[in-house]
Amino acid sequence: MRLLVLTHNYPRFPGDPAGAYVARLARAAADAGIEVRVIAPHISGTSEHEQERGLDLRRFRYAPTALERVGYRGASERVLQPLTLALAPLYLFAFRRAARRAVAELRPAVVHAHWWFPAGWVASGLGAPYLVTSHGSDVRLFDRGGWWRRTGRRVLARAATVTTASRFLAGDLERHAGLLARPIMVTPMPLDVTRFEAGRATPKAVPPRILFAGNLVPSKGVDVLIRALAVLKARGVSCRVKILGEGTARASLEQLAAQAGIGADIEWSPFLPQDRMPAEYGASTITVLPSRGQAEGLGLTLVEALLAGCAVVGTPAGGIPEVVQDGVTGLIARDGDAADLAEKLARLLSDADLRERLTQAGRRMALATYATEPAARRFLDLYNAIARDHQTR
Repeated sequence: MRLLVLTHNYPRFPGDPAGAYVARLARAAADAGIEVRVIAPHISGTSEHEQERGLDLRRFRYAPTALERVGYRGASERVLQPLTLALAPLYLFAFRRAARRAVAELRPAVVHAHWWFPAGWVASGLGAPYLVTSHGSDVRLFDRGGWWRRTGRRVLARAATVTTASRFLAGDLERHAGLLARPIMVTPMPLDVTRFEAGRATPKAVPPRILFAGNLVPSKGVDVLIRALAVLKARGVSCRVKILGEGTARASLEQLAAQAGIGADIEWSPFLPQDRMPAEYGASTITVLPSRGQAEGLGLTLVEALLAGCAVVGTPAGGIPEVVQDGVTGLIARDGDAADLAEKLARLLSDADLRERLTQAGRRMALATYATEPAARRFLDLYNAIARDHQTR
């Protein structure tokens, strides 16, 4: 079988978290004997062509290297920057041209598009059977209505199969996309279990550390964590917070911490390569994801933390409860409620037996759901089913 993978996000260097699960799936397919070609955008510091053990990676060019900034962009405020918008037509034209060339050369049995836009949109014009996997940010594009909603529905309606990373995203996508030929499937993304479990050997920080890892944007609720820390410090709870991430809210969050008088109790860090994250989780007593509303597709940082031996606290936002089953694999705090978050954090900080019980249960859940072998097997079965179905037509 031959498989073509289309994505705007793929690791740019060893340990890069960008599109790591896309690469892991592609690698698993190649290891299973499938001939795999990946099409991704070029960016400074990457080569245009890489090949290793049945996996052929091609990065398409669309502008001078210094201007190639469209791919690998996550948060909407970065995607909508003027330069990115100006280059978008060139980017999309080059993406489609590279994909068409790959179809002509490879003649894939299946095309796997990660995110319905831009990869799914590109796949819909190739004349080959394709599978779309939505990861979260692309689902939010439907909220813009107009062209985005019409195009998204058309892309998903033409797909042989549509999958999402969580039950929450599947329900959200069904609401936006309408009736599809086949039910949307939930296919959790694979994690490098061995790498994250290595974090269990890292000594815990003293005083206990509470970790947040993610984009510093309002929807992530980091301001709620800062207010919860102020409550904990007022109660005399010994702990520190590490905020690991980048984003437009950084300055306002630092100001909030200073105003609350807890600036010295917070450590700030930019994003780190993926190979350094197991030790970050392992050194932390709790990892918290205090997201608001429906903004969180799943919360893979919480899965990674559990594998590294770190207890977790989340909110009911989006797909978080699929990882954090309250009182079973972690604790759930009320959305936007700093006092309740402080209470959940204090409970875990003070009860080592509870932390151990929840973390062990969470680790068992993570191994059963997110290990590469079971996660990849779901997709390998899908590829075979789509290929068989297409051959019988």
